[in-house]
Amino acid sequence: MKQKKPVQPAPDELRAEAAVNEILGTRRFDYDDQAEPGKADFLLDPIDGDGPKVALEVSSTTDPDRQGLWDGLDRHYDGPIPGLQGDWQVQFTPGTHVKQSARPLVELLQHLERDGVDSIGLNGWNDSTPPGQFPTQQHEERLHKLADLKIVSAQRVRSDTASGRIFPFEVTEGITRHTADTISPYVDAFLSSEQGANKVKKLARYTDREGHLFVWADRGQLDVTMALRRAFVPADSPNVPDSLHTIWFGSLDAGEYVYRWTRSGWTIATVTSWVATNSLTDASTEG
Repeated sequence: MKQKKPVQPAPDELRAEAAVNEILGTRRFDYDDQAEPGKADFLLDPIDGDGPKVALEVSSTTDPDRQGLWDGLDRHYDGPIPGLQGDWQVQFTPGTHVKQSARPLVELLQHLERDGVDSIGLNGWNDSTPPGQFPTQQHEERLHKLADLKIVSAQRVRSDTASGRIFPFEVTEGITRHTADTISPYVDAFLSSEQGANKVKKLARYTDREGHLFVWADRGQLDVTMALRRAFVPADSPNVPDSLHTIWFGSLDAGEYVYRWTRSGWTIATVTSWVATNSLTDASTEG
């Protein structure tokens, strides 16, 4: 039988491993290179010999379509955009073709800057149109362009430190709760899913190690991001099988913070070994 080619961990898996290693003082002993079935994503040992031995599984509640969108956004909007003067918050949708829309979007924002228009959106005229009146033909054409790009809105953020950046965000329906009440239910939902059950089953095999599960929240779960940013600690606990020692729950948009659950309850840990991706803003989650 032909030997399988080793597979390297995915970026979100490496980011989770780095966080756990920093917080626990561990380092990688082994990892799952897909060469043999049933192996945990990472096996971690204490650096100084005095600490836990960990079997770590990394997973997510991320929707594949949404993750594809954000992978593209991170590639195209990770720095200043040539030709833009101001910073812009742009609301994309899962239907946006990021690569094809990049140039037309920049041209549209350049025209708005030239004309002194700070906002445009499909949920209203969002320009200087007087209340009760229709927008100008030019602005209506721009709205059609926005719709063609499958982008919902663009809002200029005026600042003395503006560098011509586009800060992408995506807003799901409803209001983001500024509490931590949803954290344990999210974990419960994952653990009760087929994916979660498989993770628990795999970790249960490592009876000589602590079973740790790291779950990344979907980027549409803005309440997770905001709860972490505001350091809101859940008062309840998820229903965790006895075979699991620790649950980690993180958001790719929450900067350096990650939730950690043990039998003592929830805490928030600070991580310096990863770099946050483009983050959401409070203004994008209100209303």
